[in-house]
Amino acid sequence: MNYQRIYNIIIERGKNRILEGYKEKHHIVPRCLGGTDDANNLVDLTAEEHYVCHQLLVKIYPTNIKLVSAAMFMTANGAGQGRSRNKTYGWLKRRYSTYMKENNPNKGGVARLKYIEENGVPERSLDFVTKEWCDAISKRMTGDSNPMRGTKPWKHGRATEYTKSIWSNADKIYEVWIQNDKPSYCRLLSLTENGNYTDSDYNTKVGPFMNLVKYFRNGWVPTEDLEWKELKEAV
Repeated sequence: MNYQRIYNIIIERGKNRILEGYKEKHHIVPRCLGGTDDANNLVDLTAEEHYVCHQLLVKIYPTNIKLVSAAMFMTANGAGQGRSRNKTYGWLKRRYSTYMKENNPNKGGVARLKYIEENGVPERSLDFVTKEWCDAISKRMTGDSNPMRGTKPWKHGRATEYTKSIWSNADKIYEVWIQNDKPSYCRLLSLTENGNYTDSDYNTKVGPFMNLVKYFRNGWVPTEDLEWKELKEAV
């Protein structure tokens, strides 16, 4: 199947019409492939067209992990509400899993640096990122050197009211996690929050769910934790 041809047809149709009502802006050449925010690289599409275009981009560029991530995001959370979440999500997850097995950024300092250099680190300069710097940070933040060692997430100095509210409901979230075959944090967020969030606040909301799933997988049960019970009673 000629995925590029199908993609081009959708884009041309979008450029030669005026959409009324709800529409979504799409980068014709994705930013991760060098596309810009210029008007000539943007097109208004229907929600359905936008979703299909991101699936097509993954087919056209199967090794581009950023495109896979974008398509997964549209499928698995509020941005994909009402869209297919079964087979589509499945093949994207398999594609993502295969990529990460072959390009695991956590396989030592050098591999991690290569990953950072090739994929970029949002809102962070790479000028200071060296292997020595990574090793120093790793040493400082592990074992007894970690100033927050043993501190529960809701007691962390950077914990927000949102973070605390999520952790105070950890017992309910734990039940959702168990009842849905122990899903990933992205899926758990979607199940718990009912997809009621936008792209702009997704990064803020997903943080505590990443930690929750890590705790759950390590055998943590909220109702068996005395510190958590204190949090629950204080709410």
